[in-house]
Amino acid sequence: MVGRAAYDPVAARVSSTSASLALRYDTPRRWLYASAGAPLDGTGPGWAATGLGGFLSVSQRRGLTLGASVAGHAYGYVDADVAPTGGGGTLVVLPTAIVQRGPLRAQLSTGFVGVADGFSGLYSERRGFVDTNAGVAWTPSKGVELSAGARYLHGEGRRLPYAGGAAQVEREWGGAWAYAGAWLDPDYVKPATAAGVGASLRLGGRMELSGAFRQEPSDPLYSSIPRRSWSVSVRRGFGRRPASARPGAPLPVVAGDGVTFRLPRAQGDTLAPAVLGDFSRWQPVPMAADGEFWTVTVRIPRGVHHYGFRRADGTFLVPPGLPLVDDGMGGSSAVLVVG
Repeated sequence: MVGRAAYDPVAARVSSTSASLALRYDTPRRWLYASAGAPLDGTGPGWAATGLGGFLSVSQRRGLTLGASVAGHAYGYVDADVAPTGGGGTLVVLPTAIVQRGPLRAQLSTGFVGVADGFSGLYSERRGFVDTNAGVAWTPSKGVELSAGARYLHGEGRRLPYAGGAAQVEREWGGAWAYAGAWLDPDYVKPATAAGVGASLRLGGRMELSGAFRQEPSDPLYSSIPRRSWSVSVRRGFGRRPASARPGAPLPVVAGDGVTFRLPRAQGDTLAPAVLGDFSRWQPVPMAADGEFWTVTVRIPRGVHHYGFRRADGTFLVPPGLPLVDDGMGGSSAVLVVG
């Protein structure tokens, strides 16, 4: 990526123009990344950052998911001539509740966010906040999402409310997004507003070109300075491609805006299973009896999706013959491509 420090802990210390390289590994519920950057105009430090995290689900039933978003980040920067050597880390633990009702999704989380920072053995600081977030998202049509949210940071002798909204569109050619918001404390460092726009273009295969422009206020976690930034990035996907399905597998049927999932009904089976995947935020969508099958039709945006089924007893099921990928937790999930 060119033009923007992607990691807020080092954003106040890098030069106005920098280049970075990042590697990221994603599964439906886990992620891991490593990134490093260097200045292009001769000022500011080089830096590196790494992190891992994900969503730990503890309960899923009738459209309600309970769990926690957990993440850890570490970073460092060095420049012997201009800036000090330093580094630090961030820890995030946010118990979360998610409710899905058709095209509406509501989410509430509250927990701890902590930051440690220091440089050259001369300075060190630790900051901790109670971080509460509430939001609602609406999907009026395939590939379109509108959302609004509020945030409240409490700690270090400060009470900081934030409110904002966002819009996102995904299409076969790529996508676009925009957001706007503001810290509502009248004494907050000006400018207190946040805004951004961006777009991506799929280049064929697993390549993607994207660009963005942002107005970023000071971040209370990292004490960063307000700034305007732009970025241009090229992404290339790697990794194992999904295996082909075997003949006779209960493949989903794509028709119009809907995808119909099917599971054979066992003799005497009276309790309905459910389908769940990244398209439902891994919340179960109940199926209904239809002759010899359990079926359900779900509206799913274009793209590559991971999914599976949950029996009435709560066990996770991927029928034999479906294309599979490793889910990163010692198991597998099925793969669906909606074109």
